[in-house]
Amino acid sequence: MSPEERACVVAIVTNLLVNGYAVVRVVQLYLDGALAGDDAVTVWARAVIWVVPAAIVLTIVLNVLLAKANRDRALPHVVDERDRQFQLRGMGVTLVVVGLGYVAMLGTFALGWAAIVGLNVLLFAFAFGDLSGNAVRLASYRIGG
Repeated sequence: MSPEERACVVAIVTNLLVNGYAVVRVVQLYLDGALAGDDAVTVWARAVIWVVPAAIVLTIVLNVLLAKANRDRALPHVVDERDRQFQLRGMGVTLVVVGLGYVAMLGTFALGWAAIVGLNVLLFAFAFGDLSGNAVRLASYRIGG
């Protein structure tokens, strides 16, 4: 497995673990009624603020574990034009999904829904955007074009 493919796999696994837990946490807050009060945005922010640092730490840990498992040596790595093309393709998919999520968030605000709904739409758009972009990158490497 190339370093780029490994990075895609790590990003997908990290996304599923961290954002999967975030979804469970937010749903539990909804069920508990914690997101119904005046301080709903504060409660929500405190519940999801850990997503970015957790994703960074988990990415590092998974990369180290996979490198050890594959006995990878720290060889100089050259990124070629094909790698850049796959990265741009994945980034394009990510940006489209995140952009659509942003428009959906604005739609929730325009309809007069609670701010917490719009924030959840945006959070899940970012999560799904990252997941879909990395899936496209991985598929590009696997298919070869």
